[in-house]
Amino acid sequence: MFTLRGQYRTVASRGVVKSSRQAVKCSIVIPLLNQNDQWLEHCVISALRQTTACEVIVVFSSKTPQSNHEVLRSLRESSKNLILASDDEGRFPVALNVGFQIASADRIGMLMSDDWLDPRAVELCVAQNADIVSTGHTFFAADGVTAFREIDWTPTWERYDSLQTLERKASYLKHFFLLRKSMLQEIGGADESLGNFPGIDDYDMIWTMLEHRATVALVAESLYNIRDHRSERLTLKNPQESIRGLERILRKHGIGDDEAPGIVQRHSRWYGIPVNEAYRRIKAGN
Repeated sequence: MFTLRGQYRTVASRGVVKSSRQAVKCSIVIPLLNQNDQWLEHCVISALRQTTACEVIVVFSSKTPQSNHEVLRSLRESSKNLILASDDEGRFPVALNVGFQIASADRIGMLMSDDWLDPRAVELCVAQNADIVSTGHTFFAADGVTAFREIDWTPTWERYDSLQTLERKASYLKHFFLLRKSMLQEIGGADESLGNFPGIDDYDMIWTMLEHRATVALVAESLYNIRDHRSERLTLKNPQESIRGLERILRKHGIGDDEAPGIVQRHSRWYGIPVNEAYRRIKAGN
């Protein structure tokens, strides 16, 4: 049984729409609140067209617009591996946990509904026998074409091994993540008590897995594509609200008052700022 924290509710069978599924090596979970239709379609298709067979689980909420549902219904008509599930609460960690429970594969990836994957992302990650597999990523403008190549990011073992704390290691690892389901079960999935904070999945959850002695593998290629935009997204929330969320995470992991301010300062520098603005400041030397 997948036991989860917080107010998680088991999804009733009527809340899950499944097609006949092919054998899959990976389940990709896409939490969906409200998304540009074209971006959502691009995202889901990138997951369905992986070079390794995957099931794709989109978890929508009561706030998801009708146009998004129409995109998903159209895609489901042509795909045997697209699964639709509902989360009435519309909270990010709850949607992740719904997807984690439904997932039939032992390896689970996470994909945000405005981003997309390189076709080889799953193939290259499932070849790594680890609880956490982390790859590089590329930032794109909202058009999905203009890349900010100067801030491409790929991980290296030399840098990862040099980091002295689990907090630093958790900060270093980035999307695309491929996670072992048994490890997600062990930690209780995404921590719903933290609220809707942008670091719940790629910071707190990874940190918690490391505390449970998760094994790590790195793929030094850019396999995850992040779309920058000013539409609704967690990373553009009020910076003070995001800082409060970060402070909750630090308290959870036992970070004391002497360490916390430095960590907050390091993480919060770019809170509420779109990537293109951060990119402009970096190029200007700021």
